[in-house]
Amino acid sequence: MPLGGEPRGEYMRRQSTLKRILQLTLGLVRNEHVPKFSNKFSKKTFTQHQLLVLGVLKTYWNKDYRSFADFLLFANPVFQFLRLKRIPHFTTLQKFLQRFDSSVFDQLIAAVFSQINATQRPIDVAIDGSGFTSSYSSRYFVMRINRETGYRSFMKMSIAVDPKSRALLAVKCRKAPAHDTKDFIPLLRRADRCVSQKIRNVIADRAYDSCKNFYFVEKELHAGAIIPLRVFRRSRAGRSTIRKHRPILPDSRIYGRRNLAETTFSVIKRKFGGDLRSRLTEVKKKEMKLKALVYNLCILTTKKSLFIIGGFLQSQAPVFF
Repeated sequence: MPLGGEPRGEYMRRQSTLKRILQLTLGLVRNEHVPKFSNKFSKKTFTQHQLLVLGVLKTYWNKDYRSFADFLLFANPVFQFLRLKRIPHFTTLQKFLQRFDSSVFDQLIAAVFSQINATQRPIDVAIDGSGFTSSYSSRYFVMRINRETGYRSFMKMSIAVDPKSRALLAVKCRKAPAHDTKDFIPLLRRADRCVSQKIRNVIADRAYDSCKNFYFVEKELHAGAIIPLRVFRRSRAGRSTIRKHRPILPDSRIYGRRNLAETTFSVIKRKFGGDLRSRLTEVKKKEMKLKALVYNLCILTTKKSLFIIGGFLQSQAPVFF
């Protein structure tokens, strides 16, 4: 039932979106041949497919592990959809995320992108990075100790975005602080490996200006590097390299698309939160990748051709909501 003064049409639209996201997720893990169990000796109380869908639902509602387990007490339609026998303990989801293979998230993100952008036309890629904080630390405590110890504990996620569809090709997560340029080449290699389209232009801000990055984009990817140059007043850096004959400012019509990468981070943090609920570094990385996966799934649900996308809606699960 709609809550408060919420219009019934808006309530039904939100429920329909959530239903599609869960259907897409369950169909996705089946199509990508994600194993049902992590080990043949598993207890088999819950499948990895069920737990992954629950992880997507937890991220979509931006809840922590404990409150999400309480939320499932009143989510009978979710029980029917996933055919759950009992409510999972909140540590069940946490332990699942801890042992789940991180590379599978990269595979799922790329698979959703291939459904969003099914054409084989060359694409532009915008690169940017942003930080995520840990929610279990008191902000007041961090503010106080920052004056004495210089406390700087956060996670950094770098993304490769298609400016046209605003979907993510690939992500790279690590512990911060460190310079963003160290993620540039590994992220592009992952994006080039995971998608079938040819990369036409790589768009990034001045922080990624380096000869190594220019060589990789132009010599290995055979793409255009749309990156503004840093100005060195007292240095001869770049005068006899690939940066020598480049303009300091690139074409503004193409470079302006880089702002969509910052918009993507804004959407992810406003919709799914900028805080991480986990404590271990490896689990935090997987939590950030899960946010990226849910973001791509939300984009896929808004496509007009949703019901004719091959293979994703072939699940025979009962309809709910």
